[in-house]
Amino acid sequence: MTYRTLETLRGIVSARLGFGSQGASVGANKTLIDSLLQNAQSQLYWMQNWKKLTAYEDLSIGLDQYLVDYPTEANPERILKIAVNTGSASDLWVELKEGITTEHYNTQSSNAYPQRYERYEQIEVWPKCDTARDLRVWYIKALGAFTADGDSATIDDEMILLHATSTAKAHYRQPDAGIWSSQLESLLARIRGTAFGNKRFRAEGKGDWEPMPRPQVV
Repeated sequence: MTYRTLETLRGIVSARLGFGSQGASVGANKTLIDSLLQNAQSQLYWMQNWKKLTAYEDLSIGLDQYLVDYPTEANPERILKIAVNTGSASDLWVELKEGITTEHYNTQSSNAYPQRYERYEQIEVWPKCDTARDLRVWYIKALGAFTADGDSATIDDEMILLHATSTAKAHYRQPDAGIWSSQLESLLARIRGTAFGNKRFRAEGKGDWEPMPRPQVV
């Protein structure tokens, strides 16, 4: 896998289009080709959870806290899962379920470790944390900058080049556009076929458990 700069990729696409004599700047076509490369990376980024971009970070949450910031590198739209360390003798991690309903706010202050979360401007958990704990957040990293000549691709650039070249060939109505288009379709089919990997799924609600609020002393 390679992650070359926008300038280098622009030069390759321009050469494939027959604009090689214009160099990496490709004159008036620079803006268009840059746009095609940027769009190609964005389209590929959203097609699956790329292993290279998958990471996790431990966040601290304190007593009565229910809001935490997202990990610095995370795309808030690409949070994969969140777990809480229950602090038991076995240092047990328990996965939180996504979704906080209106009814949950009736027991927001119940004395228990977080069991649910929502993705808002910050990560909100339910119920409020009963003591200092660690949250582990798995996520897909956000795309890096890809606008200046020296910016490197975040996705494997061979895929970006194929996507951008196919689109550019079609735009300029070049006779070999169909060849590139068929290669792109094969690539996208492979990506779709591997998007779920070997994950196993279970029916929604199976095995879900939430702590019962402790009785209040009156």
